[in-house]
Amino acid sequence: MDALPIADGHVVYTQAFMRGLLPDPPLWIDEWSDAHMRIPPGGGAEVGPYKIARTPYAREPMQCLSPEHPSKRVVGMVASQLFKTQVGLNWMCGSIVGAPANILALMPSLNLAKRLSNRIGKTIDEVPECRKTVASPRSRDARNTIDTKEFRGGTLYITTAGSAANLAEIPARYIYGDEIDRWEQNVGGEGDPIDLAEARGSTFGRNAKFYYTSSPTLEGASRIADLFAQSDQRHYYVPCPHCGRMQILVWEQLDYDIETKRAQYRCINTDDCGALIDEAAKETMLANGEWRAHAKGDGETVGFTLSTLYSPPGWVTWFGLAAQYDKAKKALERGDQEPMQVFYNTRLARTWNSVQEMTKWEELKKRAEDYQLRTIPDGVLALTASVDVQGNRLELKIIGWGEGLERWVIDYQVIHGDPSLDATWAALDEILKTPIIHPCGYRMTIAAAGVDSGGHHTQEVYAFTRNRQHRHVLALKGATKPNRPVISGKPSKVDVTWNGQTEKHGAELWFVGTDTAKDWLYNRMKLPSGPGAIHFSKDLPDEFYQQLVAERRLTRYVKGFKRSEWVKAKADRNEALDLAVYNLAIAYYLNLHRYKEADWERLRMRINPPQRDIFESPAPEPEAPVEHEQQPASSGLFIGRKESTQTDGWVNTGDEPWL
Repeated sequence: MDALPIADGHVVYTQAFMRGLLPDPPLWIDEWSDAHMRIPPGGGAEVGPYKIARTPYAREPMQCLSPEHPSKRVVGMVASQLFKTQVGLNWMCGSIVGAPANILALMPSLNLAKRLSNRIGKTIDEVPECRKTVASPRSRDARNTIDTKEFRGGTLYITTAGSAANLAEIPARYIYGDEIDRWEQNVGGEGDPIDLAEARGSTFGRNAKFYYTSSPTLEGASRIADLFAQSDQRHYYVPCPHCGRMQILVWEQLDYDIETKRAQYRCINTDDCGALIDEAAKETMLANGEWRAHAKGDGETVGFTLSTLYSPPGWVTWFGLAAQYDKAKKALERGDQEPMQVFYNTRLARTWNSVQEMTKWEELKKRAEDYQLRTIPDGVLALTASVDVQGNRLELKIIGWGEGLERWVIDYQVIHGDPSLDATWAALDEILKTPIIHPCGYRMTIAAAGVDSGGHHTQEVYAFTRNRQHRHVLALKGATKPNRPVISGKPSKVDVTWNGQTEKHGAELWFVGTDTAKDWLYNRMKLPSGPGAIHFSKDLPDEFYQQLVAERRLTRYVKGFKRSEWVKAKADRNEALDLAVYNLAIAYYLNLHRYKEADWERLRMRINPPQRDIFESPAPEPEAPVEHEQQPASSGLFIGRKESTQTDGWVNTGDEPWL
């Protein structure tokens, strides 16, 4: 038996070295996928040979991912279940066979990484060209595992984007990041995971390729939207079957009727066409479509965006989308934003802005009503006040409350002065003690007031509220813990004696669940009337409305868990919103949120009884000046003063829960 020839190490090394100097053979991922890719059972609704004709809009993204294309970064801000993951699979498989090098596939969580690994494994088994190249899985063999798949010329690593070690140890020519809007914002305190991931490809220079995909989330916090903004922003144009006009399919042009289960698309060419397009024409429209860039971009990033309106026939129908939107719209009218956000993100591939979509400040201003500040419209049955402390001023808002917590802005003003000075607080005290005249002539006063103590003048706030607790003037502080009550059940004592003991009768601090309060306020901001609605005076300035909607709720993922928080939309002031939060907290402190119809009726009868005392002195005209020196200290009851009562000058019948 002849002996096996012994390999010459020098020759083998030289041959391998020379192969490494050769350029990659021509490889276009779209052509390779058409010829070789197969979808395994469980990998999609349509198993078998991959047919790019079903999703013709996927061809250009695959071309941009090809080694021959000059782009460095490909971004897909795309609705769910269109082409994101399949294009990624095609790209990785084509690269393994035609241009092998290390590949790093990153997912937002370990479970999703395992799911992707399973899908890749099934695809490799189904595609003969890949099966011959990738090491077969064997027991006690680390070359083909859940997170590692070796092949001739490189290794595919499948892991999470939540570990700095995962992003730092592996050099990779190709990086695939899926659902990047669900990634952490800062990985292990070492920075943005996108930057960390791309650093793994730095040694490959211009040969490196990065592919990022995701459906977007919230405006201002969407990583995929930021990447798309720096790209050339390509949109898919399709021809109208009636007039041939090339156009983008946008949600606003869908004409549907839920009752008749009809959905058609109206041509955007209203001058010469405007025809209704049946969904049966969509296959031809998609086949004749083309991508068009809307921006110049940074020169190395190409971006694609696509909504579910482009879903191929047999997948998601136009009417199915309309039914989902109708359901989300009804939930939105009830104050539940989540279904509409999901529709925007996963179906329209648009970011969701709860402030912009529900409460544009211009729309709020249009609702301003014909009443003056410091006057009380009909329907107001209780008054509360809130104070925001700034470095050179105090800002005050008075809210009138009606049945079902319907609200009216009664006053909004700035008290200029240094909060370190007693005179500034004395001016505030005079305003809080001054009655406001109800239309029936009744003199209403502030039931309770809250002062923000969270700034640089905490001790001044404690000093102001300490001796006014009997008037229900409270020191407040916001707390952003999720699901915290609008106001804490009992206050915290903040004064201590010389030996460190809590002062029993000292200043008190009430904590406010700001996130919970803002959810309540924003969910009712759009209501024009009825329970929970807010009414605005014509005297309010533009900046009041702008401040009222200066924040929005953003959802981020921290270590794979969803974290939602309120942040400013821009670097704008938000005092009007803070004051609204504190007024709501004071209303909860007074238990107004628990009032039933009989409770509101009792207040209504007390303010404007059917038969008034004929010997009661007439109330002054609203515009008559108030002599402050004649106003005694308030007991805190909002109802007002009766001339026949001579205790401390204020009615105190004891039948309201806050007395």
